Amino acid sequence: MKTLVVIAHPNSHESGVQSFLKESCASLTDVTIYDIQEELSSFDLKKTQELLASHQRIIFQFPMYWYAAPDILYNWLEKVLTKSLYQSGLKGKELGIVMSMGQKLSAFQAGGTEHFTISELLRPFQALAYKCLMTYLPPFPISLFPYLKEKEKHQLLISYQQYLTKENDHRFVTSEKWVINRLKELSDKGLINDSDNRLSFIQDTLENNRMELDSLLATLEEMRVD
Repeated sequence: MKTLVVIAHPNSHESGVQSFLKESCASLTDVTIYDIQEELSSFDLKKTQELLASHQRIIFQFPMYWYAAPDILYNWLEKVLTKSLYQSGLKGKELGIVMSMGQKLSAFQAGGTEHFTISELLRPFQALAYKCLMTYLPPFPISLFPYLKEKEKHQLLISYQQYLTKENDHRFVTSEKWVINRLKELSDKGLINDSDNRLSFIQDTLENNRMELDSLLATLEEMRVD
C-alpha cells in the first residue's frame, strides 16, 4: 500500500509539529509527501491527479484553524477535485485526517469547553470521502505538540507511522504484524544496531506471543455457546 500525505500549512517549514511529522516519514518507503505550499508555483493538475491515483491511502495533514482546515487546503481541493476524479478516480481509496491543535483532546467532547468532538468538526471531510467513494479513516488528532515530553514524542512517532502505513484493521494481530515488518525493514536498511541480536529476540517473542494468542482465541471460539 502506498500513502500520500498532503500537507496543508501556510508555512510548514516553521512548524515544529510538521517538521517532526516529515522526519517521521523519512524511513517509510511507501509514503510520499506532498506539501501544497511548496507545489503552488509549479502546480500541474494532471500530475497532481496522477499522484492521487497512484496511492491507495491519502492523508490530509493540517493545523486546526477555527475548527477547520486552513484555506490553502480548500483552494487546492477546488482545483484538484474535478468531476472525473471524484466520480471514479478516488473510488476504493482511503482518506485519513491528521490534525494538530493547541487544545487538550478532553476539551472536544459534549460538556467540554469546545462542546463538539473531533469527528463532528471533521464531518465535511467524511462527507467528501463518501462523495468520492472512499473509505474514511478515524481521524488522528495531535494535541499540544510543543508540550510533549520526549517519551510522548516517541510514542507519537510510532502511532503516526502506523496511521500512515498499517492496514486499516484494529485487531491486535495486525498491529503485531506491522511491528515485526517494521523492525525487519529498519534492520535491512541498516538503520538500527542489532549487534547483540536483540532484534531477533524481539521478533521471536512477538511471534511466540501471537501463536499463544491465536491458541487462546481458538479455545474461546470452541467454548462459545451457539
